[in-house]
Amino acid sequence: MTDETIKKLKLWKLESYSYKYNVLQPISHFLDISIEEVEELLAEKLDMARIESSHSSAEQAKLFRIEKMIEIDLGLDYFLHLELLSQNQINSIREEVMNELEKSGKLDFDLNSNEYNELINESRKKILKILKEN
Repeated sequence: MTDETIKKLKLWKLESYSYKYNVLQPISHFLDISIEEVEELLAEKLDMARIESSHSSAEQAKLFRIEKMIEIDLGLDYFLHLELLSQNQINSIREEVMNELEKSGKLDFDLNSNEYNELINESRKKILKILKEN
């Protein structure tokens, strides 16, 4: 196969809805470039095997990002470093928010939504309760 044929196959694979939604769209947003530019970039930089696995990698990255946003929004790193909460308590709080997001089918929703903010506010109250009890 020629390089051009391989590139066309890669672009064809990247055209599917699930790739556009889960891989291309987030990269397009983060880099503030068009989806077409992302397609071209990935077709040039990734081999076919990496393109095939990029969907599951993007799913893992999304979950990692949500976990980190929860930690940041709740300041869990401060509580850990100040030894106000244990690693187990922090993991439990983060997992509770993740579970609520998963139960509601909202794991891929906007982290600036009212629903997410309500979960964060509820978690803040729980953290405060834990701190007052200790």
